[in-house]
Amino acid sequence: MGVYIFKPEDLIRYGSARPEQMKLLKEEILAKRDVLITGTSRSGKTKLVEALLHYIPEEWKVAVVTAYGEFKPFKENIEVIDTAFNRRSTDERTDEVIEKLRKMKPDYVVIDTLHTISVPRVLDELIDDYAFIVTSLAMSDDLKAETMHWLGIDENTFNRFDVLVELSRDWRTGMRMINRVYRIEKGKLIELE
Repeated sequence: MGVYIFKPEDLIRYGSARPEQMKLLKEEILAKRDVLITGTSRSGKTKLVEALLHYIPEEWKVAVVTAYGEFKPFKENIEVIDTAFNRRSTDERTDEVIEKLRKMKPDYVVIDTLHTISVPRVLDELIDDYAFIVTSLAMSDDLKAETMHWLGIDENTFNRFDVLVELSRDWRTGMRMINRVYRIEKGKLIELE
């Protein structure tokens, strides 16, 4: 039995997202906007990324930077750059990822919650060249501070993103859902919908 890859309609059917939220996110993806997805552990960050990648046209190239084989390339236009802790330094692994991304020239780069490379350096060097979807932990309601902390980015880098999607998980039922979608404007989170 294979791993099921969630589609946008699955998230809507199971109550994890409202149709208007997915419509808004589809528009952001097709406009190649930079998106942050934040939530607690097991809140559905990777599942939302999978669903959003269904919106990306087949002719666009997508690079997914992840670790330990956690992301499966389920479409022909997805290339996974898998990193892992090894004897090489973080700087060496980061150099390699940046080099691969520059050679590939993707339309979108996904960084799915990893600490095996320097995410701030990748963003500093490449966010002007490519669109990004980046996932991050958030363990408190201060989404901006939490995202900056867990990604190791500064406020300037945070402000270069266009949208932040806040996920939540009900610990009693296990239900995962998009809680809110925000536009990032001049360092402030403006709730959309």
